[in-house]
Amino acid sequence: MSYGRTRRPEGGANLYSLPTSFVAVDTETTGLDFDLCNIIEIGAVKVNDGQVVGSFKSLIKVDEKLPPFIVHLTGITDEMLAGAPILNEVVSDFDAFVGDSILLVHNASFDMNFLYTAYERALGKPLRNDYVDTLRVARRALPQLQHRTLPDLCEVFEVINEGEHRAYGDALATMQCYLRMRDIVIESFGDEAAYANSFVRRTGSGSHIKAKDIVATADCIDEGHPLYGMRCVFTGAMTSMVRADAMLALKNVGGEPQDTFRKDTDYLVVGNDGYSSAIQSAPGKIKKAQANQLKGLPIRIISEDTFLAMLEG
Repeated sequence: MSYGRTRRPEGGANLYSLPTSFVAVDTETTGLDFDLCNIIEIGAVKVNDGQVVGSFKSLIKVDEKLPPFIVHLTGITDEMLAGAPILNEVVSDFDAFVGDSILLVHNASFDMNFLYTAYERALGKPLRNDYVDTLRVARRALPQLQHRTLPDLCEVFEVINEGEHRAYGDALATMQCYLRMRDIVIESFGDEAAYANSFVRRTGSGSHIKAKDIVATADCIDEGHPLYGMRCVFTGAMTSMVRADAMLALKNVGGEPQDTFRKDTDYLVVGNDGYSSAIQSAPGKIKKAQANQLKGLPIRIISEDTFLAMLEG
């Protein structure tokens, strides 16, 4: 699967800011792989100084039969898509709607990769808009939560999402939850600059801590978690947490942190700081992981953002 990339080199930046003007966006798709699957719906809400000023929603016709689980999840059917506009038309209209606005996305590693692919296919150009991942904001606003999916946030803030798992409904709910979280973060950190500085790598990466010394602190572990039993090695500078904290978070969902790359390693997690350049230059552990991929070993190289999204389950 192709969910290792979160930001393409020519794409916009994943911002550490808390804007009040943005376009909240969500997509519904035929699956999880952004290279093999297709967007079937885009929904968006334009916000200016905290007030809704516009909306966008459209189904997208695809040349494939929808998987049953997608029909069950979204309520979107093949019949509904039969008369919908094609990708080129919808993406062109969406591009005109968003302009150069900052995008607001929950779990950006999913939707942004689908949008990057859609822009390339439909318009032959990259999507260059900067974006804010509300999942990142949620980690600062609601550190006490074990999971911070959009339904989790809606429950906390008593947001009624009448269109759950439909693009426009989820975009609207993302906007509503974000504005509540923004208030919490500003109150907690004092101002936006202090919030942004909280992501600056702390002195010492925590890399001196050995995996064998990490002891789980969770009261119970969900064996159905996507990282349960997964062996992970961390490399590069992380921006959301120090490496020791990342290893502990992995341990708390039943994963196994490793200090060095081995044949049984499942994931190599590359820190966000310089992720794109690191993948291209392939230093150290990345080069070794890529070599083992060529040998047929199932090692997957993922970004810090993707790892954090997987932690949310």
